[in-house]
Amino acid sequence: MAAIIEAVFGRNVTLVYDALDLQTIDRNKLRGVIPEITPTVMDMPEMVVAVYPPSPWLIQIGDRRIRINVAAEIENIGDFPLWEYAIKCNELVPADKVSIIAYGYNFDFGVRFQDSTSLNTLISKFVLNRPALEDTLQGTLVSYLPRLVFKTGDLQYDIVFEPMNDAQMKVHGNAHFQYAGIQLPPIEGLKSSYIAQYEHLRTVIEKLLND
Repeated sequence: MAAIIEAVFGRNVTLVYDALDLQTIDRNKLRGVIPEITPTVMDMPEMVVAVYPPSPWLIQIGDRRIRINVAAEIENIGDFPLWEYAIKCNELVPADKVSIIAYGYNFDFGVRFQDSTSLNTLISKFVLNRPALEDTLQGTLVSYLPRLVFKTGDLQYDIVFEPMNDAQMKVHGNAHFQYAGIQLPPIEGLKSSYIAQYEHLRTVIEKLLND
């Protein structure tokens, strides 16, 4: 294959609510989300953040969202149980006052190119007639950053391509669940869903860049 996913730079689970009052978040419970590690919890005007130095973990609460992040480069999905901590974070929110309206997963993939440059691959895959486009532009195309947003039932995907240099590209993949009456799955269901969407996005990205 010309394009190979060689790393995952970051992973994230995001929970979205109809409202989120930061004053209702129990800071002590937040400190206990990840066992045996006490984070530094920072209160900001519009966000509460838990950081775990030197570990690459981060929990952000604000803007009607809870984000559980891991910013570490690994070869595959890793074994850090984001789904488990997402369930615990959801329990920080008073269920009688707040409803979840969406949740999703984000992955940043690192792609390496062997037989072509990252830019030329994007142009050849997504620009049907480069000479005609350059004629319209009256210039030479030097950058092209496609973004694909598409739906499968109630599940929306978002894929963004961002070349880093001739041989490497970062591709952001998002799977977003939103529909009436949505509820966060139990832990095993969320784990299965998270892994399935990671595999699906990885497969789609590899096919887009190689087929």
